Amino acid sequence: MTRITTICLTMLTLLAATGCGSIKTPAVAFNDDGEYLPQDVGEGLVVSPNPLIPDVPMPVGFKAVASQCFWQYDGNVRVVQHVYQGHAEPGDAAEFYQRTLASYNWDMVDIQAVGSATVLRYTKGLEQLTITTKDGWAVSTITINIDAK
Repeated sequence: MTRITTICLTMLTLLAATGCGSIKTPAVAFNDDGEYLPQDVGEGLVVSPNPLIPDVPMPVGFKAVASQCFWQYDGNVRVVQHVYQGHAEPGDAAEFYQRTLASYNWDMVDIQAVGSATVLRYTKGLEQLTITTKDGWAVSTITINIDAK
């Protein structure tokens, strides 16, 4: 066996033994509207200083998918659907809302795992809020729905 063949076989054996999971490659990702999603920095999610819905926080680094967002107000109750996408570790988006929504006066109703998604339900006044978080390979998706109770 030649020396190059031996080196190649040794490297393949080491890669097989350690697995490719230990190799970290930054994910370049885009939301459903084709906008670039910047890499996350640090651990966990933090509240953006510029949320699109004043009483429902949005994590820093997440972007609205404009083609999937709408807002109506009839004078009493809002009807809102917003979709945000960004980078997050599995479970971070659901934990973000569990941790932050009480400070916006939303009362938790329940949390459910539905397939690969987490559905969080809250109420405040005449409105109900449903947040669905879904973790993807490179992009996490948050769907916000507000309507009448």
